[in-house]
Amino acid sequence: MTAAEPNRGLIHFSPRSGWMNDPNGLLHYRGTYHFYFQHAPGSLVWDTMHWGHATSPDLVRWTEQPIALDPAIHPGDLWSGGGVVDLRNTSGLKSGDHDPIVVFSGTQGVRMFYSLDGGFTFTPYDGGRVIAQPSGRESRDPKVVWHEPTGQWAMVVWSDADGNGVDFFVSPDLLQWERTSRYAAGWFFECPDFTPMDLDGETVWVLRDARGSYVVGAFDGRTFTTAWTSPQTITTNPGAAGSDYYAAQSFDNVDRTVTMAWQGGNHGATWTGNASFPVEQELVGTPDGPRVLSRPVDEIRTLRHDTQSWPEATFSAGTHVLGEGCTAELEIAGASRACTLRIRGCFDVPVAPDETLRLLVDRGQLAVFSGLDYRCLNVDLDRRAAGDEIALVTDGPLRVSSLVLHQLRP
Repeated sequence: MTAAEPNRGLIHFSPRSGWMNDPNGLLHYRGTYHFYFQHAPGSLVWDTMHWGHATSPDLVRWTEQPIALDPAIHPGDLWSGGGVVDLRNTSGLKSGDHDPIVVFSGTQGVRMFYSLDGGFTFTPYDGGRVIAQPSGRESRDPKVVWHEPTGQWAMVVWSDADGNGVDFFVSPDLLQWERTSRYAAGWFFECPDFTPMDLDGETVWVLRDARGSYVVGAFDGRTFTTAWTSPQTITTNPGAAGSDYYAAQSFDNVDRTVTMAWQGGNHGATWTGNASFPVEQELVGTPDGPRVLSRPVDEIRTLRHDTQSWPEATFSAGTHVLGEGCTAELEIAGASRACTLRIRGCFDVPVAPDETLRLLVDRGQLAVFSGLDYRCLNVDLDRRAAGDEIALVTDGPLRVSSLVLHQLRP
């Protein structure tokens, strides 16, 4: 990996070389997180899709693995899709010590591939035949989840039948699928993610699309219903494919909702695209209804070193250098007036009075968290930077109840 390249993230995954886009088949198995992704290994632009693969013991330290799905071996368009761990062996595919890991891909029909070695090599199921046929002329991006109340699997697939929307399928065994219903919405485009989440002790379902637009509703194992007439968005800067946040997917076989997205606005001489830093998400009640709250996964703590803190501090008007570094985590709370966090001399993040704001800084990426506000950004920091200083800027006397700067190991 050419880590010295400008804008190559040190706490954000990018492939050693080639193009990457959507996360695929994210799952956890026997202590290892598997991150598959859309990958054109020999190109810096979108090209014939493979499934790249990286693994991590903790969501923050990633090791790139050999290609998981290769069009020379695995049939069909290997576009975006989901993956599950078949812990119950509902498929009957288990042979040996490992539980089947099953992934789904394909356009204009869903194909299935399974692994019996813990998610490293995959075999096409039944020669790669289509196992589920969505409606419409175009369809893609199957995502599968276990539905505990009915003891069955549910699949959601985007298609263009009479406009944008998703088809729902159910299966007892991952092999035979019945199409049961459709959720149609003009705003819903590509890469569905479908997640059970807790809201005040009850399970509800969050259905989101590639831009991070989402609705909250109920799912009886066959049909998704919602009272929402329009969606909310995960980030406050949603964009189209290739933007700073797209096609986020949740991990299977974890006891929390963790997602990663594609950040398409970053590139170097040998690579294009990176993954967002993984976030944990929960539903919180607000006067306007339930909303998704995002925060960095707790495992970020293992990257921290050289921490500086300013509890109940006072700053005079001017620019105050807090430290230096191209990978850092900042948190500020209880500012008595509006102020600014200036990152490496070239990017300003405004801080409102009494706001609690958390910021992750990398060489070409920023993530900003403040209450329900989550911004996931590609920023050309390495090329624009006027040094590595991280500073607090205020136009007048400023008091803060807490200010913390953690340097982060790559």
